[in-house]
Amino acid sequence: MFKQFLLVAALVGSLQSSCHADPAARVAADSSAVQPQSEATRATRDLLDEIVTWLGSNFDLPAAADHPAVAFVSQSRLETMRAEDRAFSRGLTQGAVGDEPAPRRVVAVYDINLKTIFLPDDWTGKSPAGQSILVHEMVHHLQNLAGLKFECPMAREKVAYMAQDTWLRRFGTSLESEFELDMFTVLISSTCMY
Repeated sequence: MFKQFLLVAALVGSLQSSCHADPAARVAADSSAVQPQSEATRATRDLLDEIVTWLGSNFDLPAAADHPAVAFVSQSRLETMRAEDRAFSRGLTQGAVGDEPAPRRVVAVYDINLKTIFLPDDWTGKSPAGQSILVHEMVHHLQNLAGLKFECPMAREKVAYMAQDTWLRRFGTSLESEFELDMFTVLISSTCMY
């Protein structure tokens, strides 16, 4: 039960930056946190092509050629970005600050307005788990490009986590074994509860 509660809090916090007042200012304010990663950037471009094709074949998502920007930032910057989103989403969901448990470790953020995936500066994409993070965020990018609307912010996470888990299963692993996140928790936490 506690694990489910943690995931719900993490998913509420995963409200994408689409509603953030000025995302460009947020990134510009800490542009020093963005790290150029030429080798990882090249690998990411190639991997994005494969991921888009795979998502288009396996999920009801458009296979768009318009790739997001990818930026590498420090772990602390990712956590700050997520905290900003969480603070904003609290206002939307009317959740009390004291009701939230400690959030899960932030592994990536997708900014809808900037069409940018922010990854940790040590991300290489060489492991299936690392690649699955990009799969998850790419689902959000394709949802954004398609203009898909959701009943609540958490609802968009269901397909992203299902795609991530399906990607991992290609390599004999899963969300549960890599990220300690079971599918029951994903399904419950991606349900809108008003």
